[in-house]
Amino acid sequence: MIKQLNIVIKDTLRANFKSRGYWILVLSPLIFVAVIGGVAFGVTQLQGNTTPTVAVIGQATERVPFVQSAKNLDMKISKITNEKQADKALKSEKLDGVLILKSDSATLTTQPKSEQVPKDDIATILNQLSQAKKATQYGLTAAQTADFMKPVNFKTVVQQANQSESGANTEGANYAIAVAIGVITMIVVMWYTSMIANAIANEKSSRIMEILLAATSARIQYFGKLIGVFLLALTHMLIYLIAGFATVIFLKDNVFVKMITSNLSGVTTGFMLYALAFILIAVALYLVLTAMVASLINDNAQVQQAIQPISFLAMIGYMFSYFMTFMPNNIAIRALSYVPFVSQSMMPVRLVTHVEGWPTALASLGISFVALILLAWFGQGIYAKNVLSYSDEPIMKQITGRFFRK
Repeated sequence: MIKQLNIVIKDTLRANFKSRGYWILVLSPLIFVAVIGGVAFGVTQLQGNTTPTVAVIGQATERVPFVQSAKNLDMKISKITNEKQADKALKSEKLDGVLILKSDSATLTTQPKSEQVPKDDIATILNQLSQAKKATQYGLTAAQTADFMKPVNFKTVVQQANQSESGANTEGANYAIAVAIGVITMIVVMWYTSMIANAIANEKSSRIMEILLAATSARIQYFGKLIGVFLLALTHMLIYLIAGFATVIFLKDNVFVKMITSNLSGVTTGFMLYALAFILIAVALYLVLTAMVASLINDNAQVQQAIQPISFLAMIGYMFSYFMTFMPNNIAIRALSYVPFVSQSMMPVRLVTHVEGWPTALASLGISFVALILLAWFGQGIYAKNVLSYSDEPIMKQITGRFFRK
């Protein structure tokens, strides 16, 4: 039995992995992203160097903080220290800005097109310099001045159960992953439910199914196809993960890559594992449901009839996750957060927004896992009963007639 199961899994993998359609499905989003990235990079290169160059005119001690902070401020400090030379360079557009420091004031002159000059950051440094001067005038020692200028160690903390987490970056990153679970599940379901439905439809319409079942059992065909398509989906996601890591490594200095990695730097390991488990279980649930419904298909013309309600079901949780933001304690939304097929889009969002805690979040995940086991076991009987039956009736009529008729 194990040998036959492995054969069906390998055949399913081989048939789809070598197909042009599978690689178009996998590579087309990557090519699209690469083209958009290439266009953005080309536009950036045509614009030339966007890092602004600013001349700081003042005492040497006043220039030091700007020189030291230039890299963090993403700007260059010109070596020009003469006001007349700086004005001349600004007029000839060799400089983006000129900062003139005086005893009690400072003036920043920029070109009309120099929008990249970090004015707010420059103002912050000027305030620090002003505080240091005043501290010296008031007779404070160097240690007292440093203590006076030391910023407040401020952070936000979200208290939950018996633990606390840093709020700002962690919450935003985890929330992004929580929303992405619903999107990823919906997209993967739409791609791979069609794949497994087409595979069953091709075998039934060509009457190959009778030959396959003569050599193996319906249970072997059922589980073999499910595992094979699930492995294809898993391979698809792994390819995207590898592409993402490669992009981060080779384009780590890119502005957009920096922005994304900065936003996701607060993702917690525990939540990442939780998100991955929910995605895999949800995808497996939809594949099992598709195999059950696809067993009623007669030919390829009925594939869309079969997968349309399943795709709609995948969208329900995604849509409800938006309503949850406005009414998180609504009884219907709370109940749906535990219902398999939709809970993957709702419970992770409830977890990161602290409406629910880890015990209830893990309970929702456990319910989906148990539902997967029960549905897969129940589905093999439905598949075996209908895979050799042929009917010209619409799929929904067959479902109501065969699944619910006593």
